[in-house]
Amino acid sequence: MRREWTAEELIECWTLLEDDRRLLRNKSGASRLAFALLLKFFELDARFPRYVGEVPRAAVTYVAQQVAVEVATLAGYDWSSRQTKRHRMEIREELGFRECTVADEDKLAAWMAAEVCPVELTDDRQRQALLARCRKERIEPPGPSRIERVLGAARAGCEQRFTVQVADRLSPGAIARLEELVAVAGDDDASAGGGSAFLAELKADPGKLSLETLLKEISKLEGVRAMGLPKDLFDGWSDKFVGGWRAPGGRSCTRRTFGTARPRSASRCWPRCAGPGPRSWSTAWWIC
Repeated sequence: MRREWTAEELIECWTLLEDDRRLLRNKSGASRLAFALLLKFFELDARFPRYVGEVPRAAVTYVAQQVAVEVATLAGYDWSSRQTKRHRMEIREELGFRECTVADEDKLAAWMAAEVCPVELTDDRQRQALLARCRKERIEPPGPSRIERVLGAARAGCEQRFTVQVADRLSPGAIARLEELVAVAGDDDASAGGGSAFLAELKADPGKLSLETLLKEISKLEGVRAMGLPKDLFDGWSDKFVGGWRAPGGRSCTRRTFGTARPRSASRCWPRCAGPGPRSWSTAWWIC
């Protein structure tokens, strides 16, 4: 929650209404002030503050004036006590929310994997989407560690779906040619010589634009086309998501991730780009 609030914003968002005061009827002292802060904070953020420091100082002062309780009384208030838990339960019931269960977390992770992770790649945006979904479903968000678990499961599920779907679009012939690309001396199933030299050539920077480099890039394009990768290899996935796999330091596909997608032969090669496109200067990106 933001820290700075104008007087007008405090009046609009932190003023206790008649229904709010009804909930305060049997409370006094620090308990009365803390409950009021929990209530107004939850109305704004759809979650509870973990400690008083999360509540804007101006809001604490403003609410304290309304309930006629000194701010200093909060110093001895335990924000994780049984009393606070009862307060939270009372507020959830009043506002029509419920606690997040393990089943809810699994459902949220599945929704994130299908709807959010393919288009939003940053942690902050994914977290914001998760919190917004919780609010829409009238669920109190899980704690920070559980949120990270949901986000981690969502990312893993999205990447698993991506690898399975793309792997299923590769023909046996394309897989064999990709195997040749990544075969290196010492692999128990590597072909003699392999195709590592061509792979290195594909990954190399084209250098300064000239007729020579242009012809070399055309040769690369022809080599990529010869792989026989389908044109619809990444259909259904955003350019942003695919770009995240192509970027240096981006995602990497491991054999464990790929395990359910294809036999071992396919798990050793992973296409980063289905071939040349109108905006591509480098012809293909690969990881293994």
